[in-house]
Amino acid sequence: MKKGQILVSNYTLVNDIEFNKTLILIVESNNEGIVGFIFNKESEYQLSDIDEKLRGIDLKIYNGGPVMIDSLHFIHRFNKFLTKSSKVTNEIYWGTEFEKAIELIKNGKLKKNDVKFFLGYSGWDNNQLKTEIEDGSWHILKKINDNDILENISNLWKLKLEGLGEYFKIWSNSPENPNLN
Repeated sequence: MKKGQILVSNYTLVNDIEFNKTLILIVESNNEGIVGFIFNKESEYQLSDIDEKLRGIDLKIYNGGPVMIDSLHFIHRFNKFLTKSSKVTNEIYWGTEFEKAIELIKNGKLKKNDVKFFLGYSGWDNNQLKTEIEDGSWHILKKINDNDILENISNLWKLKLEGLGEYFKIWSNSPENPNLN
């Protein structure tokens, strides 16, 4: 896996509460393991819910994954004021300067549609993810538009799974919980 790659969960993860119908942006891949954020699953929280100092910043927080769910992370488009961020794709960076990002949002120097916040993250050791991919739990997208990552497109998982081929179209229309079908 490489930074900037996207994992698409296969329909076989339908009973996995965390990863059913998810898209994950890989933000770090090294000898220690792989880190990514689920970018298509909103949490029930807004940024203004987590701290009184953030009132008025009504940005959705996404469920980044099941690891360290009490930690807050963010990605953003290039911004000359956020100098300590790590480049992930041509346009997207993994930010570390939370307070500075909040200040930039308040001042209008970082637009709300150019940033996405996450509670928790998804993490694997290298062999674990390799095995899960070989077992068919995940597919690696060859290409995705950076806008798709930052925007909230409700049916993006469905569209990306269908893009993998005719076989996947029937599975892309499965209900969230097929046991209730």
